[in-house]
Amino acid sequence: MYAIFEAKGKQFRAEPDATLRLPTLDAQPGDRVTFDQVLLAGRDDDVFVGQPSLDGAVVAAEVIRHGRGEKIIVYKMKRRKGYRRKQGHRQGFTEVRVLDIEIGSGKSAAPKAEVKKTAPKKAAPKKAAPAKAEAKPKAVEAVAEEVVETPAPQPAAGFDVTDSARELAEEAGIDLASIEGTGKEGRILKSDVQKAIKERDEA
Repeated sequence: MYAIFEAKGKQFRAEPDATLRLPTLDAQPGDRVTFDQVLLAGRDDDVFVGQPSLDGAVVAAEVIRHGRGEKIIVYKMKRRKGYRRKQGHRQGFTEVRVLDIEIGSGKSAAPKAEVKKTAPKKAAPKKAAPAKAEAKPKAVEAVAEEVVETPAPQPAAGFDVTDSARELAEEAGIDLASIEGTGKEGRILKSDVQKAIKERDEA
């Protein structure tokens, strides 16, 4: 009879009265320890395979002693850096003697059910109000109409005059034909209109 069991993340083959070296266990010499993670067992010509372990199968053993393995040398070096490190290491172990192997029912233990995590529900996107969406284009159209309908100021026919001079002449009732422009190429300036108004008031 034999069994393959798992202990401290490693697998070992156990047979009655066999001595094994396991990773250090939290037990004292003379204590009895059991291992229930039996992955495979054999008896006579029958072989029982667990998925992943066998239900009710147990390997019982007795702690004999604690010890440390053979020394290994760990050497580190970085070339052209003057870095050298030499260190020794001895891995600890626990020596046990197998007392008994129980195969149990020989059936695989039921695997643990995995808990499925449900993804959180996403909130539905908010729909934009249609009334507000339509109001904006209308406002833009109204502004566009106002801009288009406003006529650009045109200078008086046959006269080169600045906008400010023309507005001032219209307010004062001055005929632009009676004003002599002093600007470039005879352009009528605001100062020319102001001079004409002053002369009219003095007269």
